Amino acid sequence: MGSPCYWLGEGEKIELTTPVMRRLLQALSRKNREKALGLCNELREERIVLHDLFADTCTALFSWVGRNLGEETLEEMFRDCFGQSAKRQIFDLLNLGIEPGLEALMLARNAWVAHSCSGAGEHGGSFRLIEDDEKFTFILDPCGSGGRLWRKMRYDPPGDFATTSRPYPWTYGRKDFPYYCIHCSFLNEILPHEHLGFISWPVDPPEHAMDVCKWHIYKDRNAVPDGCYARFGLTRKQLPGLRKTGVRRWFTQDQLREAVRPTPERIREKLLAGDLRGARRIGSMMAGEFLFLHHLYVNMVAATLDFIARRAGEEVLGDVFAYIYKTCFKEQIVAQVKEMTPERAITYLVANLFLADTCGGAGMNPAKVRIDEDDEALTIYLDPCGSGGKLMRSGAYERGNGSLRREDLENRVLKAAMRLPLPRWLLEATMPFAVTYFTETRKPLGLHRTRKGYDWSGGTAGMPYFCCICTDAVRLAGCRWLTVTPPGDDRKPCVWRADKRKV
Repeated sequence: MGSPCYWLGEGEKIELTTPVMRRLLQALSRKNREKALGLCNELREERIVLHDLFADTCTALFSWVGRNLGEETLEEMFRDCFGQSAKRQIFDLLNLGIEPGLEALMLARNAWVAHSCSGAGEHGGSFRLIEDDEKFTFILDPCGSGGRLWRKMRYDPPGDFATTSRPYPWTYGRKDFPYYCIHCSFLNEILPHEHLGFISWPVDPPEHAMDVCKWHIYKDRNAVPDGCYARFGLTRKQLPGLRKTGVRRWFTQDQLREAVRPTPERIREKLLAGDLRGARRIGSMMAGEFLFLHHLYVNMVAATLDFIARRAGEEVLGDVFAYIYKTCFKEQIVAQVKEMTPERAITYLVANLFLADTCGGAGMNPAKVRIDEDDEALTIYLDPCGSGGKLMRSGAYERGNGSLRREDLENRVLKAAMRLPLPRWLLEATMPFAVTYFTETRKPLGLHRTRKGYDWSGGTAGMPYFCCICTDAVRLAGCRWLTVTPPGDDRKPCVWRADKRKV
């Protein structure tokens, strides 16, 4: 620790604000094998708190909409939400004609490895990948988000999240279907069919909490079974020649097993074998593994808040934020830190929320955390915050017509490039950069800010709805010594201040 007047020493501040993967890579560069092994344990736990907070917040929002705006409104909500985000990120990416093996690898690395959080947390996420002649299948046991929510009994009292009151086509014809899991029917099947002409990743959802969930990627889009279309009342469109390939098997069994293993486990294995170069290669490749999933969550939350405000008026957001606090923040965060000393509470918040929000420092405009301290206060600067701050700096609160024209040009160029006879190793090497680019640049457009000041917006007009999640959570937590000041404009940092005089 620092001097009696200070909560953190200089070395602690540097370590606390440096992403775990970056520290691990630094240890590998210095050939410090023992430190790198220790950091593998930290890497396993790094993002589980934030990941689960995002998953719970999405489910809270969906539950609030279903109960307050009508369950049938969920279809309109998901169409609006993914029209703002996934349509321009995921669907445009899939429309490039990616080879099916690369698509499976992309989904494994950027979705399911990230979703599983290295098996950390209650009912830790886990998955397998198998391949046969016609398709790849992800077997999620449980899915790192929806499956774990179900197994953690978040749909039972006192969890309070909602399941459907009756069957709908978008619940796979099932009653009592978990609200969170509804989004897969739109993201994987209904909306890809409308925008692309095919179902992208048909799902066999679990029948009960302890059942597995299965996602399929067909090597030929035309091979998706008729039943996958019929259950949504969709009409199959014949797509001659699309994704046909002479390759019967893309991966060996060893490659399939390696693709699904948690990153800390893979790095640790290399370290124990004395292969520091191999450990560093894996760390560099997987440093931004959380970026795509993180931004998908942020986009879903931001777009859903916007939908609610447009549908019911922004005044109702106070009730929404109160519900998010009650079902998510109160138990997951506030209950954890309320018995801690202020020094320990700040360390917990930085490590589990702010640092995890940087996604390992990955991305085109990396999120950064900085801590300053004097006798009166400890101040945390998020410059930018990895979620709300990045939305602001990406222009998500602008109308965005110029962005849409740029994206259309990018789609044309990339689609032409994918038709070239490029070697598979080159495509595999460049695909992560394409995913990162789409993830970082294609945010929701035309998001809204508060028209006037509310207690849940810190009394400030012009506050992005997304940022009000934090301002209201701090208010409701009743922590007098901690304040948050979101950016006044798009280029300023978000500032969290712990006032030592009020402790």
